[in-house]
Amino acid sequence: MDLHGCTACGGVDVAWAEALVDRSGVMARRYHGACGQCGQEREFVFALPERPTPPRPGDYVTFGAAGETSRLFDAGQWVQIADMLTLAAGLPDEDRGTALIAVACFDEALKFLPEGASDLPEEAFWSDEGQAFRVRSPERFRRDELLARRAGLAAR
Repeated sequence: MDLHGCTACGGVDVAWAEALVDRSGVMARRYHGACGQCGQEREFVFALPERPTPPRPGDYVTFGAAGETSRLFDAGQWVQIADMLTLAAGLPDEDRGTALIAVACFDEALKFLPEGASDLPEEAFWSDEGQAFRVRSPERFRRDELLARRAGLAAR
């Protein structure tokens, strides 16, 4: 949610309240709260997968359902989130869990990679942020780079 700042002031500081909600027969997780900078009410509602996939033995966390690409974030945004978590995981007060959440973000980006392809396809990037990131750093979206970064974090 920090990727999408307040539309009034750009702030991302919000004390989020959350609830499970039914939106037209689709279960969703609703996050809402006031912007810490300007007070504008903010809300995010994320549809939950019909069949969520629990973490595999040894995994810390998973997102979405196995084999399904995200509709929440595009591949560029998943890598951007992984990068932020990777930086945070290097801080002294962060535990291994932060690095493992970054691993799960790389897993989500890798779901967009067609079998046998060396690079993530153009259609894996639909947000302005994801597209801009891909233009700035296309090498970051190659299979070997994604797998190497994922392995490095998983080994921490």
